[in-house]
Amino acid sequence: MAEDHPSGFRRTPTGFPSGEIDATARDFTGIGELGSLARFLLNPGACFRNQISHTRIHGLFAMLPKIRFLLLMTIAAAIVGLYGPVSSADSKEDPFPLYPSIRPNVEFWKKVYTRYPSDKGILHDSQRIGIIYGVIELKDPESPGARKINRERIEGAKHKYIGILQSLGRGEPPDSEEAKRVAGLFGYGAGCNDFKKAVNTIRCQVGQKDRFQEGLIRSGAYLPAIRKIFRQEGLPPDLVYLPHVESSFNPAAYSKFGAAGIWQFTRSTGRLFLTIDYTVDERRDPLTASRAAAALLKENYRKLGDWPLALTAYNHGVNGMLRAKQANGGYEEVFNHYGGRLFQFASRNFYSEFLAAREAAKDYDKYFGKLELHRPVEYPETVLEGYLALEDLVRTFKVDVEAVRRLNPSLREPIYRGEKYIPKGYRLRLPTDTASAGAFPEIAKVLFKSDQKRSRFHLVAKGDTAGKIAKVHGVSLPDLIAANDLGSRAILYPGQSLRLPAPGEKASVAAGIDRPERKIERPKIVVASTERIEAPEIAPAAPQASAAEAIPIAETVNPRLVSSDIQVQKVITQKGKPMGLIRVAVEETIGHYADWLQVPAGHIRRINGFAYGKPIRIDQAIKIPLDKTSKERFEEKRFEYHEELIQDFFNSYRIEGIQTYRIQKGDNIWQLCSEVFEVPLWLFKTYNAGLDLNELKMAQPVCVPVVEKVASGQGLLSGSSNSLLSRVPSGCEVHTESLASQ
Repeated sequence: MAEDHPSGFRRTPTGFPSGEIDATARDFTGIGELGSLARFLLNPGACFRNQISHTRIHGLFAMLPKIRFLLLMTIAAAIVGLYGPVSSADSKEDPFPLYPSIRPNVEFWKKVYTRYPSDKGILHDSQRIGIIYGVIELKDPESPGARKINRERIEGAKHKYIGILQSLGRGEPPDSEEAKRVAGLFGYGAGCNDFKKAVNTIRCQVGQKDRFQEGLIRSGAYLPAIRKIFRQEGLPPDLVYLPHVESSFNPAAYSKFGAAGIWQFTRSTGRLFLTIDYTVDERRDPLTASRAAAALLKENYRKLGDWPLALTAYNHGVNGMLRAKQANGGYEEVFNHYGGRLFQFASRNFYSEFLAAREAAKDYDKYFGKLELHRPVEYPETVLEGYLALEDLVRTFKVDVEAVRRLNPSLREPIYRGEKYIPKGYRLRLPTDTASAGAFPEIAKVLFKSDQKRSRFHLVAKGDTAGKIAKVHGVSLPDLIAANDLGSRAILYPGQSLRLPAPGEKASVAAGIDRPERKIERPKIVVASTERIEAPEIAPAAPQASAAEAIPIAETVNPRLVSSDIQVQKVITQKGKPMGLIRVAVEETIGHYADWLQVPAGHIRRINGFAYGKPIRIDQAIKIPLDKTSKERFEEKRFEYHEELIQDFFNSYRIEGIQTYRIQKGDNIWQLCSEVFEVPLWLFKTYNAGLDLNELKMAQPVCVPVVEKVASGQGLLSGSSNSLLSRVPSGCEVHTESLASQ
């Protein structure tokens, strides 16, 4: 769990953050000091070979009266094998054992969750997490200009330690007390290569105490019900604390890559257990999603055989963990030795984070004092026998729109705009004090509709104008502009798909409530005129790309419009049945087509001659069967899918500007988007319309949107964030939990 790039801290007269190496930093180094002393006692000459001074050793001996007992225990443990075997309580009674190898990691995350708030950043080594360089002050990441300020200051702090590590890596003796302290953090046996490697693994973790406390308070509303669900499934009860790692129990949590809800289900994993479409996203319902999480965790355990591996699979994916187990064995061996390309910091630390969060949550009064937790809300629930308009529900049952929203978090925005009905079969929750709630089934019968409203859209062609489109489809120009966020000039270009507002649709909720994204001032976006625009001309990237300043958004791009080609290009007849020809759009899979067409995925593979498991490529031409679903219905579903991705993203994030990057040797676009740029692939494609994502070329310039979480605070409370466009981790890399379900 973590926060997007924080920004800002006070500087001392020397230019380095105040509190850099104070008591907070020393909290992390006690074990390292003790280890150095133990090693000195066992091999007095070793510390001098490792550049540890006599002064340091004398200081360590001065600590001896306070640590004598712990020292003796440490030496005894070393004799029987590091920290000794896991206790029987760990291995037999507790399904979540604390392995010796991960103890430093668990202690690290406990301090992240319980000691340091989000205005503190912990500079540490990402591979040896117990090596802590310092603790720095940060600015509230949601305050104006925070991202840039914090990035600069974190870079300054990292630059200092990089300089020290480079000097040590060249074999130079430490030339200051600070350099001696840094050398001592690495302990006995560290050599030049260790310091050289550490130059590239400095990381900044944002403190999470305030976020964790908020999550504790929110969790009170859900934990009793989640415990009941997990008990019914026969799962270990402590698994209910996992959402503290994933989302801080924030139902509105949404990641840049589309993971949603307190359990942070990705769309691909969530759709195995939940309904996720244009009207309903059950990932956002804490209780419904908890049933899905229980099923997923149970399946992980069945395949992997122990809970540490099963929990790590929740982040890394079960297939990835099966490969790791086959290669290395049990969890501790995987943690220590597995080198899978995708098994990086997030996956490697996921189980340690869970153990730390479990302890902090179970004994929260020890760390946070007395807290008043939210109470569970009671509500009647009824299954709708038909489609129901929100406006009819509000008017007939005198219920507040925000109460409906609060109790039904899985209902998406098209319901509240009046664009869609609440779907048939939905389990609707109403406040207990709703008028006539007891008679709802009988009264609602006269309100039900037999069919859902259809989504309408217009594919922009050459010569189209907003006014012309509005007239052709019988909608008002202001409504068309508002529905598509076109701005005052409403300039269009071919290939865009405009959503046509439904009759009576409102830009806001029935009660006239503005959504958070409409309150956010975003940069002016102007789209091209009547000619399809290729990728804009881009200046060469600066030598230090991570330091490049954001530049104004390309005037030819409106990222809030669907720009993928969603049309069926041609319909043919094959063996007496209609067949459509399409090109694969970004973020689409054969599984999506199968859902929209109501056919098995294997059928689509067979008619195209695709081998099982072989992925399809963006812009690849494929055939789809249209005997069960019409061409128009398929295009409608396709449009809704892409519109849903855009709406969900811009409910939580905004575009601050763009940066430039030149393609380097070994780059592939999926790795760049997920690990370097940290933007969803569809958004990157929007800003690089003329780019062939399947054939990147060396030194090719690309546009990269700079993404910021909206100030409303409804965005993800955890996520990973490397410094943009930097090959060496720089800036504050904020930890990700569940974004990589491989």
